[in-house]
Amino acid sequence: MVFVRPVGFSAADALRLMQAAQRLSEVVRWRLAPQGVQSDIYLAHAHSVRYARASAPTPIVSSQSGNHSSGHSSFYEHSQLAVDAQGWHNNHPVCVLGRASPDLDEVNDTGYTALVSLVFPDALQELSAGLARIQNELISLRMLYALGRSAWEQRSRWKTHRLQLSNGARLLAVIEPQEWRIHLLGECTVGELEAAYLQAVPMSSGFAAPTFDILPLESALWEFAKRCPEGLLAQMVPSVYLSQPLTHRRHPQLSDRALGDHCVALLKALDTSSYTADVLQKHLRLTRPALLRTVASLALIRAIHPESKSRGLWRWLPRWWRKKVFGPSGLF
Repeated sequence: MVFVRPVGFSAADALRLMQAAQRLSEVVRWRLAPQGVQSDIYLAHAHSVRYARASAPTPIVSSQSGNHSSGHSSFYEHSQLAVDAQGWHNNHPVCVLGRASPDLDEVNDTGYTALVSLVFPDALQELSAGLARIQNELISLRMLYALGRSAWEQRSRWKTHRLQLSNGARLLAVIEPQEWRIHLLGECTVGELEAAYLQAVPMSSGFAAPTFDILPLESALWEFAKRCPEGLLAQMVPSVYLSQPLTHRRHPQLSDRALGDHCVALLKALDTSSYTADVLQKHLRLTRPALLRTVASLALIRAIHPESKSRGLWRWLPRWWRKKVFGPSGLF
């Protein structure tokens, strides 16, 4: 699942584009970025795109866009999108559709660009070609998702085994849950990884090989929790996380921009007190699926856990001190 943020389209055109995008690929599911989730790519009308000069830094979106430049999710149809020479905005690829109209002012007196209608079916052909190109640029995201999915499916073996993904006799990746890291073959392709065979091997000595890159397991689990089908969320969240008050466990390694609005808001709420999932859902005004995905994501990366797990002396220590102590140890 890849989250898309449309920029510069009318509501009708954006809806038509997203409906078409959902039918384009059997590998990637293109979905409108929900509230509180950072977008992965931008779908932009050419009239709303401003290309940065080679000698100048990439500007922010527009003065009226508020926190959009920080990457937090908000829908902004009329903003300008600053795109660099590689066709990216804020480290995310941009699929540009339509044609700019020189007859319209670039920015009106409210700070927004005027809307220019798309020409169909030409726009759908541009969409298909643009998303096919971007799909090939999302290799790292797809690899992390595949690794996170494999790790989660074998979570019952985390304490005793390491997980090996192979294609025939070729070892592609090794997941070491006890060390909270992944070893990925440098020349591995996303196709090989998505079709790999997984084997659980009893944990002995640590794995090391010069041709393998080391990645944090947290990143893979995060991508899986963020993008997995909604039907899996109920399985991903243990019942104790929904019945008991939640509290901080460790400080996540991801930035606020990567975490997204909902996760950041939940973590900030827990700064003041422990709350149950139901209270957090009401306080943060989340839908049940949004709450489940937020809790699942933060639980998988060990950012939160039930307060009952903080027993004895730990429960009376300052919260900031507990974060440091819980950080390097423990498995989900």
